[in-house]
Amino acid sequence: MNLSYRILDCDIFESYMALEGWDNFPLLQSYTTQGEFPFLLKDNKYMIFDYTPSGGFLKAVCIYKMIGDTLIIDFFEVNKNYRHQGLGTRAMERLMLETGAKKVVLEAKDTNAAIFWKSLGMKRVDEQTFTFD
Repeated sequence: MNLSYRILDCDIFESYMALEGWDNFPLLQSYTTQGEFPFLLKDNKYMIFDYTPSGGFLKAVCIYKMIGDTLIIDFFEVNKNYRHQGLGTRAMERLMLETGAKKVVLEAKDTNAAIFWKSLGMKRVDEQTFTFD
């Protein structure tokens, strides 16, 4: 699977999400309805995967920031229609290559995602944080 990606600013990210429909990203949708999304937008970068403006669907979304050589992932979600196809793994690999991060920290809020992060080799640091050694 060829996974294309784009790094966006806040306004473009919000526009793409509005076009694609929040309902394909249940966790991200819950952040917006619960009022947490403005907090996520602050001081972050946004990477979207496999976006096709001519009618394709956004496959994955990542909200992150770099602090030194550490990649802090505040949010990562694969479109519910494209899960269990290896897309999340490829997206994470692309993100790490693109940023050149030496360390990755996930500030996870969805405890159900722990299985995915552990499958990538991440280890739980505390209730919401996973990291690569």
